[in-house]
Amino acid sequence: MTVDNPRTINSQKIKMTVEQQRQFDEDVFFLVEDALTPAELENLIAVIDEADRRYRREREIKPHEPFQIRNIVAFHKQFRDLIDHPRILPLVVDAIGYNIQIRTSHMDVRPPHLETTPQHELGARGSFFPWHADAPNFGWPTIDGIIPFMEVKVGYYLTDLTEHNSGAICVVRGSHRQLPWIERNGEQVADPERIVEVNVRPGTAMIWRTSLLHAVTPNLSKRTRKCLYYGYCHRWLRPSDYDHQPAEIMAGCNPIQRQLLGELGSGNLDYMGADPLIHPVSRFWRPKDEDIPLKGWVEAQLAANEFVLDLC
Repeated sequence: MTVDNPRTINSQKIKMTVEQQRQFDEDVFFLVEDALTPAELENLIAVIDEADRRYRREREIKPHEPFQIRNIVAFHKQFRDLIDHPRILPLVVDAIGYNIQIRTSHMDVRPPHLETTPQHELGARGSFFPWHADAPNFGWPTIDGIIPFMEVKVGYYLTDLTEHNSGAICVVRGSHRQLPWIERNGEQVADPERIVEVNVRPGTAMIWRTSLLHAVTPNLSKRTRKCLYYGYCHRWLRPSDYDHQPAEIMAGCNPIQRQLLGELGSGNLDYMGADPLIHPVSRFWRPKDEDIPLKGWVEAQLAANEFVLDLC
């Protein structure tokens, strides 16, 4: 099976179900329960806990303060291995396509709030975590007020967030295409009818468009909230927390991982083509098939799916 048109590939699904596609189209997010196995959870939490202890000690970060590490794909192999997770990568590709890379990756640790922590309206300006959509400074360009589809993010939730106000992410349904603000007591607040608190069990993943307004509840539980985020964007956009990954990181990566980490999947370094002096052509804008091994992987997955259907 040969597929040359990315739009044709994107019209066929490797793994996304009809219901997941409906949720993604209407709500711009969906959940994948048990995306991570108990063993994966245990290993990832061990890495997070070690990093948390180390950097709180070295940087004198107080025990109750949130802590975050950016570009975690370069921080530890356990984090790096999640970028092409076999349960999740097919869903990411189904959502945004195959010519993609990691824009950002980060780990978040949010201990329980102190009892003396001031309480705010969820997502209020000036609060510890106001409503926002992920975007560069000065924002994405908009078309009739709508943010184009620029990125898919995957959140991996490693701890129990089933309890209200346990530090879970909240999203505002439909805020990628319609502003959610209503006036209450002279202030603009998000319409509570559209707010979804994502209360999930450990091991759940959320796949979503980051143009969706989101905030985080206060953590009033007795557990520390631990999660990981990976943003996938089109390869002609610049990453936000790295330029090029270190050579020692790239050395142990397979071609698909190299692509997702912002390099040419072939391992070549001629980013501007064979004649950059006279005829520079960015291979991120004008890639060859060898630059985007995810394309061949998608074709193979679709061919396998087609074969299975033919057998039924």
